[in-house]
Amino acid sequence: MEWYIYLIIGASLILLGVVLLLITNLAKKKKNKVVIDSKFIDDLVLLLGDINNVKNVDVVNGRVKVEVNDLELVKLNEIKELAASGFFVTGNVIKILFKYDSETVKKSIEAKMGR
Repeated sequence: MEWYIYLIIGASLILLGVVLLLITNLAKKKKNKVVIDSKFIDDLVLLLGDINNVKNVDVVNGRVKVEVNDLELVKLNEIKELAASGFFVTGNVIKILFKYDSETVKKSIEAKMGR
C-alpha cells in the first residue's frame, strides 16, 4: 500500500518538473525576440523609394509584401542586404523576408504611411 503513495508522489514531482521546464523555455523564447529599431524602418522606407512610393503593405507566408507605385525608385540591391533570405519581385510587388517579425515591420511601415 505504501508504494502507491511513493509512486504518486514521485510522478507528481516529475510532472511538476516538466511543467516548470516548459514554463522557463517559453519565457526564454519571449525574451529572444528581436526588437526593430526605428532606423531600420526609416532605411527600409527610403530604399523603397520613400513613403510616397509605397502603395500597400501586407504579410504573406511570413514575408513582408510591399506594393510600390514605381519600381524604378526602389534600391533593390540595398534591400537585398537588409533581407535575411533575399526577396522576390513580381511587377511592382516586392516580397521580403527579414530577421524581424514581419507583422511588426508591416505595422511600422503603415504607421509611417499614416494608417
